[in-house]
Amino acid sequence: MLLGVQYYRPPSPDPSLWEQDIADIARAGFGTVQLWLIWGWVETTQGEFEWGDYDRLLDLAHARGLRVVISTIAEMQPAWLLRRYPDAAMVDHLGRVTPSTTRVEAQVGVTPGGSIDDPRVLGHMRDFLDAAARHFASHPALVAWDCWNENRWAMEGDGYLDYSPASIRAFHAWLASRYGNLDGVARAWRRRFATWDDVQPGRKPGLPYTDLVAFQRFLTERAASHLRFRRDVIRAADPVHPISAHCGEPSVNSAGSLFEQPLSRGNDFALAAELDGYGCSSFPNLEGMSLLDLGLRIEATRSAAGDRPFWLAELQGGGGRLGHHVLPAVRADEQQRWLWNGMGRGAKGTIVWQWRDEVLGRESGGFGFAGDDGHASARVEAMARTAGILAEHGDFLDAYRPEPAQVGVLFLPDTYYLEWAQDGNDGRQARESVLGWMRAFEELQLPYEVLDPDHLSRLSDLKLLVLPWPLSVPEHAMAVVTAWVERGGLLLTEADLTAFDSEAFYHPPGSRGASALGLRSLGRRELPASGTLSLELDGARFELPAASWLEHYDPTDARVLGTDDGHPIAVERTLDAGSVISIGSFPGLAHSLTPSSELLDFASHLASRAGVTTSARVRGTDGTTVQWRRGTSGDWSVLFLIGAPHSEHFVDIPNLGEVTEIEELTDGRAIVARQRLVLGLSAWGVAMVRWR
Repeated sequence: MLLGVQYYRPPSPDPSLWEQDIADIARAGFGTVQLWLIWGWVETTQGEFEWGDYDRLLDLAHARGLRVVISTIAEMQPAWLLRRYPDAAMVDHLGRVTPSTTRVEAQVGVTPGGSIDDPRVLGHMRDFLDAAARHFASHPALVAWDCWNENRWAMEGDGYLDYSPASIRAFHAWLASRYGNLDGVARAWRRRFATWDDVQPGRKPGLPYTDLVAFQRFLTERAASHLRFRRDVIRAADPVHPISAHCGEPSVNSAGSLFEQPLSRGNDFALAAELDGYGCSSFPNLEGMSLLDLGLRIEATRSAAGDRPFWLAELQGGGGRLGHHVLPAVRADEQQRWLWNGMGRGAKGTIVWQWRDEVLGRESGGFGFAGDDGHASARVEAMARTAGILAEHGDFLDAYRPEPAQVGVLFLPDTYYLEWAQDGNDGRQARESVLGWMRAFEELQLPYEVLDPDHLSRLSDLKLLVLPWPLSVPEHAMAVVTAWVERGGLLLTEADLTAFDSEAFYHPPGSRGASALGLRSLGRRELPASGTLSLELDGARFELPAASWLEHYDPTDARVLGTDDGHPIAVERTLDAGSVISIGSFPGLAHSLTPSSELLDFASHLASRAGVTTSARVRGTDGTTVQWRRGTSGDWSVLFLIGAPHSEHFVDIPNLGEVTEIEELTDGRAIVARQRLVLGLSAWGVAMVRWR
């Protein structure tokens, strides 16, 4: 288990503080420090690499028994690069050359800098990464590389990027690899092109979908290519230490932001597949996250990491600041709940952001674990205790694995692209639909898996799969899902399944890929005045919340589950050993906007019908303030429970059987009463209990 804290983002902290800080970090229980290795700081003069400050920090860390994670910040480029290659600068969607400047929270190097599609830029970046890996690979303190911080490449732009000549050439090459040649692009896009110069990337929302979706998809895939580039350079020079990266927010949340297209930093599932581990930043008190919201982020990251280790890459250390706005402090107990919630869901490491308060720009005075929000001493005491637990039970926790989920939610990048092409950053329906279903399973205390269309290997382990906002599903994924249903799976799909193809062309209801499931749409209608859908399934009545629009279905060869003014709006079809239920609206979106007990009842019914079993049930909670995860470590059964400090909980465990040993490892208490665990949570609101 890795427990660390971010320390150095040059030029802060001041070197006069380093020796005492490193000693204090070790006393606080942290075993690792992270250092930002910024290209623009290290290579201020071309070809001259200045490692002295980092060498000293690694030596200080090693002397205190600390390990070091080096985070390579190659996206903060040296100023000389654009002086030498001014034509490599990024260009925005309006054709303006984007000025490069220091970043809002750092004052060394420039960003966004030269295009990462320009081979000259990549050549110099390769030299930096290679030199860094060769210089530090043999240092005894080095434990791992974080090769790309939050997958950033377009910070501080005043428009959507990148439309530079190099990027457009790369886009054309990507199209050629996808469609074969110019004629192939013309056929797919239903256009006529004389030359490649006629093929332009989509530039802003509201224009034809096809161009915009294609360029967004290119940016997503380009991120994976760039990640491989960074990984390969470091790996060639250092074949020993693990290489990871981390996102700023999970892909399921990445529906676009200020001058940033959806998933332009990449798809976590594709990125994680290239690495030894993957993580995600989370600042709960900065962003107003509930314990449930944090759980969604962790599960999305865990799902993307697959069988690789995942970690809480930047976990908020102290109270946040945004300019002169003071945001909530970070109490020791809530920080411990964040950390242990991650471990219960399978995280193998945490790096707290950061040790001291920030000193630059709008983040000044915030985020320091040892900072001045009034809770530093309590945080230090709590973290030292956690470090003691990790030291005592490190092998046990390393071997811990959460139990496999039986429920899945399919995340569809194409729907994010499609919605952004229409509504830009005002569009959030695709994202909220996915999060709505994830939220429902959190509230139902049902472990779940997030899947994406190119990573469906875990589908075979699932009994229930939900398709939120399924307007565009790749054909290959639709074929895999259909075969899974035929083998006995239960599929729930929301409205307008496969309404658009992969090129973002709308398909009339009678000519959709959904016909493989036997579903035949009769088109969209306005929502009913009630805002709900009445349906009956297995003799149970449900009044589901509706959102956006209503879809009518052809009832031929289907069981009608609900009607609106006599027209079917929910149907079920049997496919060999399995079945598919289609709901003619978007109840997941509705639940995300306004939580619905009816939606929870319906989801619970579906899980029961699919044969989903529950390995634990915490009484008296809805999953929003109390969360749990079960798993195993060796021959031990393990339960993590997160809730209010000093609270008591009754946990029903089917087949608990004869327990010969039981231990609570986090200063709480646990006893067995028949098929039930009685848990008393620690002063942090945490319990980790094991039994066999």
